[in-house]
Amino acid sequence: MKDRLAILGGEKAVKSDPKDIFDWPIVNKEMEEAVLSVLRKRSMSGIDITKEFEEKFAQWHGMKYGLGCNTGTAALHCAFFGVGIGKGDEVICPSVTYWASCLPVFSLGATVVFADIEPDTLCIDPLDIEKRITERTKAILVVHYCARPADMDRIMKVAKKYNLKVIEDVSHAHGALYKGRLVGTFGDASGFSCMTGKSFAIG
Repeated sequence: MKDRLAILGGEKAVKSDPKDIFDWPIVNKEMEEAVLSVLRKRSMSGIDITKEFEEKFAQWHGMKYGLGCNTGTAALHCAFFGVGIGKGDEVICPSVTYWASCLPVFSLGATVVFADIEPDTLCIDPLDIEKRITERTKAILVVHYCARPADMDRIMKVAKKYNLKVIEDVSHAHGALYKGRLVGTFGDASGFSCMTGKSFAIG
């Protein structure tokens, strides 16, 4: 039976349960102890561990500031607010992304203008960004989709030419590099998601 394919009754090469690929994030003893430590100190409403995370995460990216939020959507909301997006403004966003990338734009009274994506990266197309710019355009939202970095050289060139702010949505791309540099460090602000389904899942 070993010389036959599994589909034809032969022995399976992979014997683990296919559902195992959905066991994410991996939880180990160190993580469990970290959670228990917070519980034992009765500091569930404390911010000491959050401040420590903010400092270390910012340091990892060579950034001066890091702000912990309750969701990646809230992080992007803070980023848009921080660069001054408001009523009447337009923000150019990629046409393929999760809805949470764009929702904060509406929350601040601004308008989303969709741009095409590049077929090889699924990230926003710098050539199409330029076609979407109007006198009301204030920012470009870059989503490093499915961990693929967007073409930051060309995007930053367009942003500089038209004096636009750049927000990076790094929810899918923790630790990804663009030409040796961490994504999330190119624009004026960036937002990350650390929810269960993300590659850097800490809750």
